[in-house]
Amino acid sequence: MDVAWKLAVAVVVVGFAYPVGAQQKNPYRNYTQEKFEENMQAAGRNYAAVTSLVGNNDYESAKAQLTRAREQLAITITFWRDRKKDDAVAMLKSALTGIDNLDAVLGASPVDPAAVRAASQKVGAACTACHTVYREQDPATKAYRLKPGSIP
Repeated sequence: MDVAWKLAVAVVVVGFAYPVGAQQKNPYRNYTQEKFEENMQAAGRNYAAVTSLVGNNDYESAKAQLTRAREQLAITITFWRDRKKDDAVAMLKSALTGIDNLDAVLGASPVDPAAVRAASQKVGAACTACHTVYREQDPATKAYRLKPGSIP
């Protein structure tokens, strides 16, 4: 087979294969409200554990648990971007910056308890800012949910 024939066959194969691949959905673009709520609940549980560990001066364990809380929270950016909620993205980034700052003070040697408290309060304030706009707490279960009408 000569080079021109091989090139022609390759073009035809790619031409037929591309539409099939192009029609496949990106699994990361299917971030549902249910998944968002699961990630937020996981982030909340992990951050509650961080708070408890900090209260017991177990900074090393708190730092490890904080990594998981950050991971769960960071994933939610997809939800806000898909809904074009720039204010929520900004609040999320503020919370993530606060978590990064808390991570840094938890990793200091020696750990300064006052710096840990201050950094933790900033994370809490960032979370509260978003919750005030977008979330409400169920009075019976105490679980958070999106406020009706807060997202399209």
